[in-house]
Amino acid sequence: MSNVALYNVDPSTQVRSALASPRSPAARERHLRIAARGSSTQPTATMRILVVSERMSFVDALRVIVEADGRDLLHAAQSAGVCEIITRAEINVVIADEQLPGDDGFRLLDELHEVHPTLLTAMATAPGASNAAIKAFERGAADYINTPVQRDDVIAFLRRADAMTTLRLETTPEPDAEVSEFRGMYGTTPVMRDVFKMISRVGRTDVTVLVGGESGTGKELVARALHDESARRHKPFIALNCSALPSELVESELFGHTRGAFTGAVKDRGGLFEAAHGGTLFLDEIGDLGPLAQAKVLRALESGEVMRVGGTKTTRVDVRVIAATNRPLDEMVADGRFREDLLYRLKVISLALPPLRDRKADLPLLSSHFLHVFAERHGLPARRISDEASEILLNYDWPGNVRELRNVIEGALVMADGVEICPCDLPASLTRQRPMRAMSIMEQSADLPFVEARERALREFDRAFLGAALERNGGNIARTARALGLHRQSLQKLLARRDLRQPTEMQREL
Repeated sequence: MSNVALYNVDPSTQVRSALASPRSPAARERHLRIAARGSSTQPTATMRILVVSERMSFVDALRVIVEADGRDLLHAAQSAGVCEIITRAEINVVIADEQLPGDDGFRLLDELHEVHPTLLTAMATAPGASNAAIKAFERGAADYINTPVQRDDVIAFLRRADAMTTLRLETTPEPDAEVSEFRGMYGTTPVMRDVFKMISRVGRTDVTVLVGGESGTGKELVARALHDESARRHKPFIALNCSALPSELVESELFGHTRGAFTGAVKDRGGLFEAAHGGTLFLDEIGDLGPLAQAKVLRALESGEVMRVGGTKTTRVDVRVIAATNRPLDEMVADGRFREDLLYRLKVISLALPPLRDRKADLPLLSSHFLHVFAERHGLPARRISDEASEILLNYDWPGNVRELRNVIEGALVMADGVEICPCDLPASLTRQRPMRAMSIMEQSADLPFVEARERALREFDRAFLGAALERNGGNIARTARALGLHRQSLQKLLARRDLRQPTEMQREL
């Protein structure tokens, strides 16, 4: 006898009465003992899955896999009465068949989303029906299963369902409301306390997370915090900035390559998915992935398998993926520049980081932290920020966010002579002296020949314009070049010609 209690439920029959689930702990224990009677295996019926489908071949194939994995599988042939079944049978997951008559599968998702908003739902799609999966995600589904079913796909689905069920149902100890530091991030504003709580809650699961936010808000810090909060904390944390490599090299970096796959591939080499096995892979600026790399990442997320460039064999990997972007992926999907199915796979959980201008109450805490860090790093005496300099910091919009603040505090600390950091120690971009300087340059050039005066004005304009663009993009050369419509090499040459110091590696990576 199986250790799993299976029910074939059709709302049009009297079998539904068998779904009444014991509610008291003692009754539930008796129920599990009865279900397990005749088997030496300890019952593990911790999840109940309801499949709503008329395709018995699909249901039977799914039942074999689910039973072997220790789950309860219930079946309803039609959508009528499903909400009642969910309540009476304590269902955890509902799988709706896309091939239900008419549009019943999608209507069922709508109804469940309204009546049982915390219930996990999924769509069983017909072969090749990727549009159905996308439509299901839009109707609130958390996942989908391709048919005909494959064992590895179903097991991967069950593992994701376990993680999402844990996330939605378990209570999670959360950081205290007065916390000022959490996993290397600092903040006491309500919006940052919400971020800390979300990281604490989501970190313990394996769900894929899409971190959004402007450049410099600390997306990699969030990814590391999610990793450190998880059971994977003792395994590798691997990060890749997708915008830092040419598109033709990203695939090799992610998936590895075989010897002779391309010029320069002199030996087999594993990719970052393999390097992150058992741990976390952080894909920063995922919006910069090319179409082929997007397809391969989607396949890796769905199947847990990767194939090296030029290879013919797949390798199974156990990797949690966290992605980040400062680009509007929804708009990129509408423009055909980003795969919609990949977007939905990535944002099982979405976490948005606020820009610094929306949490200026955290400025004193962040500034004090950076002052301490850099005073110790550079062997400088501790200094405070004067009231006048503090006013300037508070009135600035911080387009480069926390990264820009970090660099400003470091530079001001180095430049300061006294016990305080004064306005004169801050960059001109903060004290709004650039327009005055530009006017001064024009006045000084009044007696010069036209060509020489124009060149001098252009040089100063380039320095001011390019300097501001670099600050807006956190000092990242590739991102600044894209924003200005320039090739990266062209921008680098222009910066060198205008004697603009390029940011250090530390500044680019923060």
